[in-house]
Amino acid sequence: METGKIVREVNYIIIHNLDAQEAYMDAASNVENDKLRKVMLDEADKRGGYARELQREIKNLGEEIADDTSTEAAWRRIWLDIKDIFTTKDDAAIVEECKKADDETVIAYDTILQLGNGFLPSRIYNIIRQQRKEIGLTYQALLRFHEVKIEQ
Repeated sequence: METGKIVREVNYIIIHNLDAQEAYMDAASNVENDKLRKVMLDEADKRGGYARELQREIKNLGEEIADDTSTEAAWRRIWLDIKDIFTTKDDAAIVEECKKADDETVIAYDTILQLGNGFLPSRIYNIIRQQRKEIGLTYQALLRFHEVKIEQ
């Protein structure tokens, strides 16, 4: 196992989760639907927890959590663009933008999982697999919410 590559890949997932945490908190403060607000706040808490869990694993490997890189900065710009949407106070538009941003998160998770259990230590692989599953459920819930709003 190449520890440096593992750390880079896991740090990329950590940054996605930290950015998503911030974005979901911003979204929660701008939606009108109280149930949706709670869902957004819960998701923000989950994403922060995912990041902390992976940060602990990186530290357990004896490695440091990376600072910003150009790729991570580009991801942050995507979330900043989404923040502009939040000022519209249109719940359906906010959900749609969160869903689009989570597309990138899902891709990041799928990419590292495709590297396989042989690439990652089993413990980290299992954590990432479980987090991906949970993010997929949130993504599906956002998709359903958005579809219901479109049909109305």
